[in-house]
Amino acid sequence: TKDAEDLGKQDVDYTVLNASLLISKGIKAQVEGEYGIGGLFTTTTTSSVSNQEVQSKIYDNWDRIVLPALEQVMAFPHDRQLPILQALVANDAPPQIIKRTINHFPESTKTADIFGRYPIDLAVRHGLAWWDSGMKEMLKGTNLDIIERKDVLTGLYPFMVAALGGKKNGYDVESVFHLINANPTLLRWSGVNHVEEQRPKKRQRCV
Repeated sequence: TKDAEDLGKQDVDYTVLNASLLISKGIKAQVEGEYGIGGLFTTTTTSSVSNQEVQSKIYDNWDRIVLPALEQVMAFPHDRQLPILQALVANDAPPQIIKRTINHFPESTKTADIFGRYPIDLAVRHGLAWWDSGMKEMLKGTNLDIIERKDVLTGLYPFMVAALGGKKNGYDVESVFHLINANPTLLRWSGVNHVEEQRPKKRQRCV
């Protein structure tokens, strides 16, 4: 029995190694772009039954194969900052996959993509719910300075983007509340800035 267990472990280790090599090569070849993570996700707009089946198998082996493989890939300096959480959100990954990834790579909540977008930015844009989508875990691991910065595309704070709601999921009241609660002064800052922008400038007197 012990020999069978050892053999099974060796098979898993071999599969993880092969998976990490494939992901690394895929990243270097820019397969499916930045959010494709070396081919882990099919980011093209065309969807087929075969693609969905492959993606489903990847999720089924996420804890046993994919996470250990990603750990090996991210051990290399040039792949250490993979936007894995952004990719999961952008590709509508199941909530439990997002949560498990955050637990395995807690620092990934602080990793920006090539456009300077953090996981929380993608989460609010997609309207992730507070309790069952990974938003709670994502916000908990996000630094305050990330929450205080404005979105690079809209110029809005994350709580404002969350209030606007995602195209697919709408907006989640609890997510908006907790984003504001993380730093309530953002309401004052945004209000003051708005007033200052609307206030007419005083004319200077000619001397």
